[in-house]
Amino acid sequence: MAKKISSKAKKVIAIIVAIAIVLAAVIGAFNIYFSYLGKQEQHGTATGDPAWSADQTFDISRLQSLDMGDEDYKVLVITDIHLKNQATFAACLGVNYVLDWAGKIALDNMVEEVRPDLILVLGDTTLTDRNDIEYERFVKQMDSYQTPWACVFGNHDDEGRADKAKLVDILNTSEYGMFQYGPENLHGAGNYAIRLTRDGKTEQMLFMMDSGSSLEYEAQTEGINSQQVAWYNWNMEGVKAAEGDYPQNMAFFHHPLPEYNGLTDFEQGDGYAVAGELKADGGLFDAMKQHNGTHVFAGHIHTNNFIAQRDGIKLCHAMKSSFNCNFKFGMTGGTLLTVHPNNQVTEELIYF
Repeated sequence: MAKKISSKAKKVIAIIVAIAIVLAAVIGAFNIYFSYLGKQEQHGTATGDPAWSADQTFDISRLQSLDMGDEDYKVLVITDIHLKNQATFAACLGVNYVLDWAGKIALDNMVEEVRPDLILVLGDTTLTDRNDIEYERFVKQMDSYQTPWACVFGNHDDEGRADKAKLVDILNTSEYGMFQYGPENLHGAGNYAIRLTRDGKTEQMLFMMDSGSSLEYEAQTEGINSQQVAWYNWNMEGVKAAEGDYPQNMAFFHHPLPEYNGLTDFEQGDGYAVAGELKADGGLFDAMKQHNGTHVFAGHIHTNNFIAQRDGIKLCHAMKSSFNCNFKFGMTGGTLLTVHPNNQVTEELIYF
């Protein structure tokens, strides 16, 4: 014969059910509120520099420059942080707040350990309707390191309520940020170059490029297009005319180039997945071979973390730098580039 539930047990069950209902109601209310906020479009005022053409006179003094001094110069590359990732069911339960908190601690610790001279962020910093709010938080976090930093946009950054112009407005508030919109007629926003110098001479050129947004996929056929490549060539020819030769140079953007397919000569890393969504590169890889290019860095595929060789250029896939959105334990962190006083560059995978 079944036993009757005591009145005390009934009260405990009722309390547990009531607490569950209240928590569900609170979480539901927050989700409804944030969903409402996510629909409030935010349009920025940022615009690009005047239209670029290959006929323009190159002026090396207009490029942003950082002096590397006489010691090793360390550049930390991170990517795909995906703040408040809304692409999983975890977002409905508020788990993303915990994942972002854990990721911030891990990134803080890595920066403290590495003590980089420059930090480069390769896109997909956010994936949320409230992308402007998360960008504001991220800028504050990056500035807290008191280290120069630069970024490019990924395919998800502008999928929220704020357009790229608004995100650029936010990036422009950074005390240590080096982001530049770049020429208005180049694809996207964030095509710019940074000179790394010693004794006033360019040792390394870092090219930051916009490889496209998910919102453009149907119309976009090239990740890096031919006009961006022409701009790269113009910069390299300009530096050579000013200083006598092509400096070593690297390119940084979100989507991997088609040349990443079929790689077999791996120097470091244990992750190589099908890259997916690769587009034509507008001729960038060939242009870099002709202009002393040494490294290409991309992100986008969260379970890749390799450094490989192809035709004398290192094709590098930066590691995912957070625990939000698809990731694999033991494959999160960053990639450290060290430019030595003799201008040789070494790479090291840094794991959380």
